[in-house]
Amino acid sequence: MPAKQYGLKSVIHRTLARRLLLGGIFIAAVFSTTTYLARFDDIGEAAIVHAINGVEQLRVRVRSIEETAGTALAKAIQQALVEEPDYRVVSRFGHFSYARFYTPDGQTLAQAATDSSADTAPFENLLQQSSLQFPALDHPWSESIRINDRPYIRLVLAVADQTGAVAVYAEGLYQLSDAAIAATRSAALRTAGFVLLIVLSTSLLLYPVILSLINRLSLFSERLLDANLDTIKVLGNAIAKRDSDTDAHNYRVTLYTIQLAEAVGLDAPSMRGLIKGAFLHDVGKIGIRDNILHKPGRLDAGEFGIMKTHVDKGLEIINRSGWLTDAVGVVGSHHEKYDGSGYPQQLRGEQIPIGARIFAITDVFDALTSRRPYKEAFSFAETMQILDEGRGTHFDPAVLDLFMDHARMLYERYGGREDEGLHAELNDFVHRYFAVDLDMLA
Repeated sequence: MPAKQYGLKSVIHRTLARRLLLGGIFIAAVFSTTTYLARFDDIGEAAIVHAINGVEQLRVRVRSIEETAGTALAKAIQQALVEEPDYRVVSRFGHFSYARFYTPDGQTLAQAATDSSADTAPFENLLQQSSLQFPALDHPWSESIRINDRPYIRLVLAVADQTGAVAVYAEGLYQLSDAAIAATRSAALRTAGFVLLIVLSTSLLLYPVILSLINRLSLFSERLLDANLDTIKVLGNAIAKRDSDTDAHNYRVTLYTIQLAEAVGLDAPSMRGLIKGAFLHDVGKIGIRDNILHKPGRLDAGEFGIMKTHVDKGLEIINRSGWLTDAVGVVGSHHEKYDGSGYPQQLRGEQIPIGARIFAITDVFDALTSRRPYKEAFSFAETMQILDEGRGTHFDPAVLDLFMDHARMLYERYGGREDEGLHAELNDFVHRYFAVDLDMLA
């Protein structure tokens, strides 16, 4: 079939540009997210330092309250928590909005808001629903959380007594400042912008090289496809002319088959295999002797047995090509019959590949409506009657019903034709279905 431009180059430019852009955006998103998380880690480290300093200040204040007023530890902590925060450490990253102290056995000693303007209900709810943490000394535990759609760091650290043993655990909810949040987002956006700029700049430098390589690959692919299709055409036409002095049958039956398959709803990969199989359905007849292939009369049982071997010979031929293996269904099963009386495997019903069930109808239809050296063409009405008589025996009833809906139109369009227009129409269908295969390269 003549070389055609399959449209692959027309999509290469936009496909390549789109994928490079999407790749740049993805990489930028990954790096900006990493920066965002790293920034939060930095703030978390600052919050830990802030908390340690705050707890140390608080411990000094608690000891002062205990010594001055003789107050128990729990009450001293509670009093220290609610005092004015003139002694507390201030950080540009944020501040602790809520604090809780509990013993190693999980009993709460004290808890209070350290931000007098804060609504304590969300903090209390969160802490009630959260499991207690018991980190080791010098190994504070932290996690990032959101409360009322605002980022916080929940922090727990162990506080030692004078002997070095854990006395209490200090837990705090660290609220990030607006400045810290803005700085974190700004850093992430800057990183994303820089990364995207770098990726796109690199892509622009590489674009001509990549495009040149893909153009060469696409040209090679188109030429390879054309060569494969030309091979099918040459081989199929050679067999057809050896059998009946004309290649028109191959073109007509393939056109019938494609349009019936479209009515059945076959997908593009199945259509490609069906087109190959339809054009090469009788390729095995290359191995049948002329005295049998061209015998003017009816074949006897022995001769018919030899004629039937053309199916196996055809399978042997196409199985030598990986590109033709999807044609096996039609080449190997186009003489099977719906009731199991066909050959070579006596398949029945849906055991027969759908492509072969489609082709069986169109092959008989074209054979009946075409003039051959040994017969005249049957009329459309006679042909349809013969097909209907084969319903459920030779032909799949459901597929036959679909064919009958389109048979008159197909007959009027292709019946008996042997002109070059058949070639052009088949090439259009080939372009439609095999271009899909090539476009996957884009």
